[in-house]
Amino acid sequence: MKRFKDKQLFISIKTFLTDYLPNVRVKSENTIKSYRDTINLLIFFFREEKQIDIYSISKSLITSRTIIDFLDWLIKKRGCKATTRNQRLSCIRTFYKYLSVHDPDLISELNAIGEIGKLNVEKNKVPVFLNEKQMTLVLSLPDIKTKQGIRDQTYLSLLYDSGARDNELRSLRLSDVMIAPNDGKLHLVGKGNKTRMTPISKQVTGLIRKYLNFFHNTDSKSDNYLFYTVHAGEKSKMSADNSARIMNKYEIIARNASPHIPHLHPHLFRHSRAMHLYQAGMPLELVSEWLGHSQMETTLIYAHADTTMKRKAIENAMKGKELLFPKELPKYMDDEKIIRKLFGLA
Repeated sequence: MKRFKDKQLFISIKTFLTDYLPNVRVKSENTIKSYRDTINLLIFFFREEKQIDIYSISKSLITSRTIIDFLDWLIKKRGCKATTRNQRLSCIRTFYKYLSVHDPDLISELNAIGEIGKLNVEKNKVPVFLNEKQMTLVLSLPDIKTKQGIRDQTYLSLLYDSGARDNELRSLRLSDVMIAPNDGKLHLVGKGNKTRMTPISKQVTGLIRKYLNFFHNTDSKSDNYLFYTVHAGEKSKMSADNSARIMNKYEIIARNASPHIPHLHPHLFRHSRAMHLYQAGMPLELVSEWLGHSQMETTLIYAHADTTMKRKAIENAMKGKELLFPKELPKYMDDEKIIRKLFGLA
C-alpha cells in the first residue's frame, strides 16, 4: 500500500469532521456533510486537474493560488453557481483555520486565503430549465440495451419524474421505494430531515421494476441503496461525482443533436419538472409542497397534500401525457412572469 506524503493532514481531516465540527462547533449533520463534500471535491480537483493523487496531497499544496484555481474549476467545469462557490470557500476557510491552530506556520497562507473574495450573487435571476423537447431528448439518450444504460435512464427519469434533489435520490434505500401494480411512490428525506411521500408515474415505475431486476435481483436487503457503486466488492451510496459523470456524459451526446442544450446538472431536472407542472396548471402551493420546500412567500398559502392528492394533481396537470416517452407532448409557453412567480421571485 502506498504511503501518504502528509499523513497528518488526513488525520487532521478526520478529527475536523468527526470531533471538531460536531462536538466543538456543534454543527448539524447536514452542515458536516457540506464540509465533507467540499474536502472530497478538493481532493477530486487535485486528481483531475493537477494529476496529484490522494497519497501525494499535502498541506503545502493547499495555497491561496490553488484554492482560486479550485473555485474557478467549480464554476467553469462543474457548472456551480456563485452561491455554491462561496459556500465551498467558507468551508475551506474554516478547515484551514483549524489546521493553522495546530500548525502556526500556516498562518500566513490562512491570511492569503482569507483575502479571496466571494462572488456577488445575482438576485432575482430566472433559473434555467429544459423545455419539453429538450427533456424528452435527454431522457431518450441512454442505451437501454446495456446494463449501465438501464441504470442511467432510471436515474435520469426518476430525477425528473420525482423532482427530488440529487442527494435525496442517491440516499434512497430499497425500503423507501414502494411499487404498486400501476404506479409507485418514494419516501424522500429532504433538508432538515423533513420527509415527504412523492408519487411516481406509471412509466417510471416500469423503469424501476426493470432496474431492480438487473441491479437488485440477488440483493433484497431493505437498507441497501437503490443507486450504488461497487468498490472492492462492497456496495456503497452512489456519489455526487458519479451523478455528475452521468450528467456530463449525456450533455455531450445531447449537444450533438441540440447545440443549445444548457449545462446538465441534477437540480436542472427538478426545476424543469416543477416548471412543466406549473405551466400545465398545477397550483403553485401544491408545487411547493411537492418539491418539499420548507417555506413559501408570505403572500402564498401553504398547502399540505398527501400522496393521493399529489398524484391526482400531476395526472390532471399532464392530462396523461408524460414527457418520458410520448409521441406528442403538451405545449407550454415560456412566460418569464410565471417563472418568477414559481420560484418566489415575484
